[in-house]
Amino acid sequence: MERVLIVVPGFAKTSRMPIERLVEERFSVEEKDYGLAGLNRDEDEFCRIIKGVDALIPTAMDRVTRRILEHGDQLKIIAIRSAGFEGTDLKAATDHGILVTHNPGSNSDPVADMTLGLMLSVSKRIGWLDRGMRDGKFDELRINAKDIFGRTLGIIGLGRIGKKVAIRARGFSMKIIYHDILDYGEFEKEQGVRKVSLDKLLRTADIVSLHVPLDESTRGMMGMREIERMKHQAILVNTCRGGVVDEQAVYSALKRDHLYGYGTDLYENEPPTFHELIRHQTVVSTPHVAGVSEDGLLSMATLSA
Repeated sequence: MERVLIVVPGFAKTSRMPIERLVEERFSVEEKDYGLAGLNRDEDEFCRIIKGVDALIPTAMDRVTRRILEHGDQLKIIAIRSAGFEGTDLKAATDHGILVTHNPGSNSDPVADMTLGLMLSVSKRIGWLDRGMRDGKFDELRINAKDIFGRTLGIIGLGRIGKKVAIRARGFSMKIIYHDILDYGEFEKEQGVRKVSLDKLLRTADIVSLHVPLDESTRGMMGMREIERMKHQAILVNTCRGGVVDEQAVYSALKRDHLYGYGTDLYENEPPTFHELIRHQTVVSTPHVAGVSEDGLLSMATLSA
């Protein structure tokens, strides 16, 4: 009987159906909970538990290194329960004849919902107002918030999630421009979006929303130079990967009031270590949960299984 090792905390929390499907197909299923990416702190333990395993289900945050793969003496497939895949050494997997899969689009709806939520929270200062109300304030909480209705939204990366963000943004009568290495002519016609250069997007958009994978071409792509090119008092939203954004550059722009605010679900280090950024009054932050919903979790687990 082939063994499946699942190291995703709460993999079947929403429903046991994905596990039941594996059992029906005569797999032996082992679930181990080391906490979110907890095995990253104990590579020796990961090497120990991977022995004799035929299939591994981790998240993109779990570092599946060459050394771990060398200990996976029976490993045939790594089914990453995430849209991303940056935690797994793909070259090492290829060298060992191990197939790697991931789940692009499986949680695109909850991520798109969160993206719009962050736009609204930053533009309306909802987080700051909520904290003030909890402190017993009311009359003091008077601000000139921004609207997103009718504004220009710039989407960097018009993949599955980027498209769903665009569709949702149309409900706010937003003008939508995008930048991508690919062309989406049919979607442009259907949804009235327009492709522009990265420079024009940064200089034009009132809100910039990031939806690119993390690889060597996108790592740090929103650095000091790019953020300085953004429209004065624009909003930046990140629901893709923390490594795409230079957090020091964002913090500097917020302190100088060049950016109106920053909404993020991802961080360069997780858990985040740049606490000054998170504590800034114009920042709305969430703990890498944009794709976490009952439907999203079940979709990801089912596809992995």
